[in-house]
Amino acid sequence: MAVDMKAAETFAIDLENPIKSIALNRDGSQVVAAGRNLLRILNIEDNRFVEKENLRFPNKRSNWNCASSDIVWNHVDESILASATTTGAVCLWNLSTPGNLVMTFSEQKRTVNRIAFHPSDASSLLSGSQDATIVLYDLRKQEKAMVYGCEEAVRDVRFNPHQNNQFAVCLENGNVKIFDMRKADTSERELTCHTGPVFQCDFHPSDRNLLATCGRGRCIKVWDMQDSGKSPTLQHVIPTIAHMGVIAWRPQRETYIAGTALTTDFSVNVWDLRRPYIPFASFEKHVKVVTTLMWRMDPHILMTGSQDGCLTHFTFQDAKRPADHVNPVGLDIGCYGDVAHACSQRIMDGYGHHGHHDKRGKKLASIFAESTSAAEDFPLNAVSSLSTFPHDSLKSLSMDWFVHSAKNYLLFGRSVSEMCTHNAAVAEKVGRIQVAQVWRIVGYLHAFSEGRAQKSGHSSGDNRIIHRYDSRGGTTYQNRKEDGLMQPQMPEGNLHDTTFQRSSRHPSAKDPPSGMMEPQSSNTGDFLFNEQTVFEEVDSPFVVAEPVDEESFHTLPTEGFQLRHELPDRAHACLTHDVEVVPGGRATTNANRNRIRSGSIGPDSETEDSLRLASLMPQVSGSSFLDFSDLVQESIQYHAEQGDVQTAVSLIIVLGDRIKGFFDEVLLEAYVLDYIDLLTRFQLYTVANEVIKLSQVSAVSELNQQSTTIHTSCNMCAKHLHSNGWYCTSCRKLTNCCSICQLPVRGLYVWCQGCSHGGHLDHVLEWMKKSSQCPTGCGHFLLM
Repeated sequence: MAVDMKAAETFAIDLENPIKSIALNRDGSQVVAAGRNLLRILNIEDNRFVEKENLRFPNKRSNWNCASSDIVWNHVDESILASATTTGAVCLWNLSTPGNLVMTFSEQKRTVNRIAFHPSDASSLLSGSQDATIVLYDLRKQEKAMVYGCEEAVRDVRFNPHQNNQFAVCLENGNVKIFDMRKADTSERELTCHTGPVFQCDFHPSDRNLLATCGRGRCIKVWDMQDSGKSPTLQHVIPTIAHMGVIAWRPQRETYIAGTALTTDFSVNVWDLRRPYIPFASFEKHVKVVTTLMWRMDPHILMTGSQDGCLTHFTFQDAKRPADHVNPVGLDIGCYGDVAHACSQRIMDGYGHHGHHDKRGKKLASIFAESTSAAEDFPLNAVSSLSTFPHDSLKSLSMDWFVHSAKNYLLFGRSVSEMCTHNAAVAEKVGRIQVAQVWRIVGYLHAFSEGRAQKSGHSSGDNRIIHRYDSRGGTTYQNRKEDGLMQPQMPEGNLHDTTFQRSSRHPSAKDPPSGMMEPQSSNTGDFLFNEQTVFEEVDSPFVVAEPVDEESFHTLPTEGFQLRHELPDRAHACLTHDVEVVPGGRATTNANRNRIRSGSIGPDSETEDSLRLASLMPQVSGSSFLDFSDLVQESIQYHAEQGDVQTAVSLIIVLGDRIKGFFDEVLLEAYVLDYIDLLTRFQLYTVANEVIKLSQVSAVSELNQQSTTIHTSCNMCAKHLHSNGWYCTSCRKLTNCCSICQLPVRGLYVWCQGCSHGGHLDHVLEWMKKSSQCPTGCGHFLLM
């Protein structure tokens, strides 16, 4: 039945049930659709579908209620249909007999994913199941003829239209096996196609050497199967947006193939192998995943079934042409910052020759020139101009800082402050001053916290140590426990570092008056000068307070200074409003300023102010007072949002449990995986592995536990060694035998780098004491 393309249109029918598979009869006038609750035959008439028969309920006496996973139509005998079920049964239907259902085969125990009729033998039916078996049925004898075993679940089976005794099997582990249907014990060839399951394969209708596969690798691959003595070679790769589930070669078009994705993209795309990076045509009508497609004996008509229950009849004249909307100019930046620019040569010629030709000649040429669309020019070999600009010409695009930082950052093995200091130096070396400052601040904050925690763990808690830093210098005062006197200490090498340490013990008779404390020589003077002079003479302390017993602190000796009235409990207000900055950058309190004006300041008044300011600090625990996690969290989020995942992830790893609880685990996983992806692009596999090991996200740390199996191949037949590494079950030969004792090597194996002969380490070393030539007699001198 010839298809009239002029009358053909795009039309569809809603079958109200998800469609799993469709099949056409020999002349393409009828289609059968199968699914979980669907098994119907429809006629294709005048741009519409007309239901002919519902095989799910053939008559009142039999109620077929099994979910169908696949359906095929026998092209030799059009009255024969076969369907596969999710229970493992294979059903045979005869449309010319009452009741239709002829027989049922139950040889397989799990879901039958695919069935296929032999292209020339109507009595041969092949089925592949999830139980890793392939069964060949003889319909004349109504029994199984042969069983083929596989090591993984079978996803697809396809007969080779060019070799009647050959069929291909797609497996769950990413391999495709080629079997001779006359030999059930072993496969003829095996190739690894994808990293995950191979969902479907298809032999080329006219080229006997090409086999297309699709699977979990987000691509369609085309293999050359020409040389049977060697492994198949990969000829073409078509990258796709998602994992591909269905493919089909376009008839009468050698380089075109149709396919659809399992997720994300619900359109059916047709690619040209000569330009694989953009679809030649696209059909967009379905709203759910397209599960099956077939060409209707014509290169211009495509039929599809989807999970949305819609059976669609597409024509090429209604297809979208992405080539009509492509940009003829391309721009990309490499991982190292190199810039590549590609442009159509026609555009370059148009800019280059603009205004240099005769306008009359150009107008005459445009009249007789044939207009071509971008889609018509699509299959042609386009001429483009490619320019590259190395990152050396523009330093801002260079990624050398990323590689240097990744290689030199310290992420474990030292304290937080030491790692932050080291990483700050690394960032500063590559010119990233802001990142270096972040590392320093984080190091200072956590070094201060660690120091406080260490001191609080060893002190008795009854002393307040107050450090006072004089901008002009001075002596250092410390409390001596044995006599309670404040004695000056002159630090070596720096005479201008002043540090006060005042005892907070309860006063006793042995304690001398506070006035016995020796004054600072630099702070004594005549207080009859004006206020500005006094400000210049009085230093303002920067006080760092530590936790102290509040009761013991307020019992300081008071002989050396005038008692004051009790201040209200408003420590934060005092610290915020009572401290002012005077000319010269020094700070003073209101009380201190008043005493300066009145001339009542003495040698010990500055120390008194320091102690009083320290006493006004909040009396809170060290953990809550010095919790900088919110600040660090904001910094990490800022760098991540700016695209600097290296700094964000490095900070997270260095801080560890200190910051982990402030981030959602999903967000942390995204940060770490992005950083690992960048490291992989720069081939920094060692650093990436270190990040995986140090990550506290379970989904990331488990990456090293995946894909840890290394398959070895037989050196005779190149098949995988499954059970034993020294015996091949395919060719039934020993592998890697010792060249001296001729026995299998199960331990250390040493071989010559020139001729590849070798054996047991002890045997080879013993042989080399006697001779330097290979023991096999190949004449090669051993190189080990």
